[in-house]
Amino acid sequence: MPEPTGRRPLAPAHRTATNQVSARDIRHFAQAIGEDHPRFHGEGPLVDDGSPMAAPPLFCQIFAFADLAVDEMPVDLSPVEAAVDVPAERTVGGSSRFELFEPICAGDTITSVTEQGDVRKKTGSSGDLYLVTVETSFYNQN
Repeated sequence: MPEPTGRRPLAPAHRTATNQVSARDIRHFAQAIGEDHPRFHGEGPLVDDGSPMAAPPLFCQIFAFADLAVDEMPVDLSPVEAAVDVPAERTVGGSSRFELFEPICAGDTITSVTEQGDVRKKTGSSGDLYLVTVETSFYNQN
């Protein structure tokens, strides 16, 4: 394992958070990603046809990261969850994999459990790279 850098506080190796899903959150997320399907818009937990307002498929990612004020974030504005004790000044998301089982709807309660996994060092053409595995699972109250 590399020597600690002291550059920023480390992310917890395990984090659990519970969040209530609101129609407003779903609308804002849909607007942010340019999604205009009526199923993701409305004023309440139901859309015009009476079905529950469902979130776009990757909506749950908003719960994967701590909700921090900008002045509490690392200098490079990377998520605090990416603050792993490696001698690096910046982070880059390498890949994501999702397995979805049911829609997330307004009124649902989602619990996210994040675990830090492996930290592997590789040497690339521009120097050392640290590959950090972080796994987040989302659970609906249902």
